[in-house]
Amino acid sequence: MIYIAEHTDRLDGSFLEKSQELLSWQRREYIGQYALESDRINGTVAYLLLRYALAKEYGIKEKPIFEYRERGKPYCKGYENIYFNMSHCKNAVVCILSDKNTAADIMDIRKIRSGIIRRSCTEEEKQFLLSSTQPDRDFIKIWTRKECYSKFDGRGLLLDFSEINENMPEMKCIHTLDCGEYILSYYSEKPVKRIAVKAEELLEI
Repeated sequence: MIYIAEHTDRLDGSFLEKSQELLSWQRREYIGQYALESDRINGTVAYLLLRYALAKEYGIKEKPIFEYRERGKPYCKGYENIYFNMSHCKNAVVCILSDKNTAADIMDIRKIRSGIIRRSCTEEEKQFLLSSTQPDRDFIKIWTRKECYSKFDGRGLLLDFSEINENMPEMKCIHTLDCGEYILSYYSEKPVKRIAVKAEELLEI
């Protein structure tokens, strides 16, 4: 399943205060490293979405403590057979849960600079964007798919995105959704159900 919390840009410091007791010590330390309140909020929402998903699908109530697989992919201590991935953008947070390796990436619609297109796109993708009537939105679709692949692979931004292309077998399992204010891409052998969760629900875990 995919769990999504939208309009997180409307949350403020009071949400952080209310959520502190729901976070593990590990997550509080991690979120405390963020300088911007918006990043602390989204980092908190991501963890609470994971808690919400684990409770709904597996009946797991305890606060997840993260350990790490090969290539640094996190899993919940004591539940190595459960795979998850989290991502956030300016105004939304996503968490995907699966019994197989998975990944997700989300990005809000924004103006894209030409430099990142040169560094991250194949020649075919560059030509496509040159003829596109909505190049920013189309680039974000391309980027989230590549980012999703890199997270599935586990090497993340260590990969050369200009070498990731649609002919790679794994790309066939990446689904991309245009959600208006943001683009979501996720890895799954089959399309999965999306569940919208309000921030207030996350405080009731």
